[in-house]
Amino acid sequence: MGTAIARILADELEASWDDIEIIHVDSDPRWGYMVTGGSWSISQSWPVYRQAGAAGRTALIEAAAKKWGIAPADCKASNGKIVSSKGELSFGELVEMGLTRQFTEEELKQLPLKPNADLKLVGQQVTSLDIANKTNGKTVFGIDAKVDGMVYANPILPPTRYGSKVVKFDDSAAKSVKGYQQTIVLDDASGSVPGWLMVIASSFFAAQKASKLVKVTWDEGETANVSEADIIAHGKTLLNDASKGGILDTGNVETEPAFAGAKSTIAEEYITSTVLHAQMEPLNALVFKNPDGIWEIHSGCQWQSLTLPVLATALAEDEANIVIRSYMLGGGFGRRLNGDYTIPAALTSKALGGKPVKMVMMRPQDMQFDSARSVSVQQLKMAFDGNKAVTAMEHHATAGWPTQVLAPGFMPKGINGQPFDPFSIAGADHWYSVGAQKVRAVSNDLAIATFRPGWLRSVEYRLDWLGG
Repeated sequence: MGTAIARILADELEASWDDIEIIHVDSDPRWGYMVTGGSWSISQSWPVYRQAGAAGRTALIEAAAKKWGIAPADCKASNGKIVSSKGELSFGELVEMGLTRQFTEEELKQLPLKPNADLKLVGQQVTSLDIANKTNGKTVFGIDAKVDGMVYANPILPPTRYGSKVVKFDDSAAKSVKGYQQTIVLDDASGSVPGWLMVIASSFFAAQKASKLVKVTWDEGETANVSEADIIAHGKTLLNDASKGGILDTGNVETEPAFAGAKSTIAEEYITSTVLHAQMEPLNALVFKNPDGIWEIHSGCQWQSLTLPVLATALAEDEANIVIRSYMLGGGFGRRLNGDYTIPAALTSKALGGKPVKMVMMRPQDMQFDSARSVSVQQLKMAFDGNKAVTAMEHHATAGWPTQVLAPGFMPKGINGQPFDPFSIAGADHWYSVGAQKVRAVSNDLAIATFRPGWLRSVEYRLDWLGG
């Protein structure tokens, strides 16, 4: 993805590919809204980076034309330089002279883009900028982040995602572990990690060892005994209530007459199980307060603009005083869209006066704390005519909705005025001709009360994609 985005920008800018380097920025608002997920990065970046490249090329041409005292039309950008009958100037030389050109949104839209036939990098073989370091071990992932003086924190997770409260704990046995320092009960105003304890030690292994010796008593909350079977049964009950859920605008929703006059019909119910992300790199975060009073969050992240407000709530701090320094992801698949794993490290650092705290989850902890893709119940019904052509179709589905929990503003409303999670019903509003059609999506409130549903998207790579 890094190479692909860089290629879009460099091509339109007319930069030399040998001069291109990928630098990951922080979460400063000046970089705009920050999210990568759903395989959107290239499709949504295509117009943005082409406009940016065109703006840069235009600004450089204008600067060179002014320097030479000629018209911009008499200048051309090519391979990292502006050339004309007066000579040539490199992009670097022009930048050193100072560029102050700014563009309005309307001006950006009006900038001429290169014809696709003239693109020299997009769609062509180029040297990948990010693959080599990923394969030779030089790439720095979130799990590699470290600073001097940091301590390690190992979480002790409660028996439920929500509702658990620590009644008491006994760390007397943990004090025998060399390097053990203390155990902290987190107080989380954001509601991300209720009932959590963090075991602090001078080394990763000491924190792991000591945490196994801490005895904890919890008030487990109301969902301690909820099973996947319970969530499925509740989903079926929800689907039986026709008043619930958002109905997607997929055409004629009055399907019963079509079914009544059908030559034949089928009706089936399908269950999809809970799915964990199981990304290669376990969840991790390094957090500290720097000498300027800014909270630094060092971690891999897919959605900085969603995570920052949650961190601000948890730390009781203004967003302007928090910065996420993003690292490469050892797999995400949607798990790192939800930045909840940064919260326990941040709260622990705050409890320690801003001291650097590094949290790395072990695989069982990562799985237990996952924002899993929810189990779903899907009920489908189809009608056919005498030629076995589909004349009507209904699709009713229920699951725990991640968008409802994490980003409700992204939920549209159905034709009945009720909101629905478009990611939890994706594909149901298909493009096939099925006559009268009705699609209804229902939120499973028991799933949402029991765990935090998440987005999950798996990706298949082909060899000819590896350069992009």
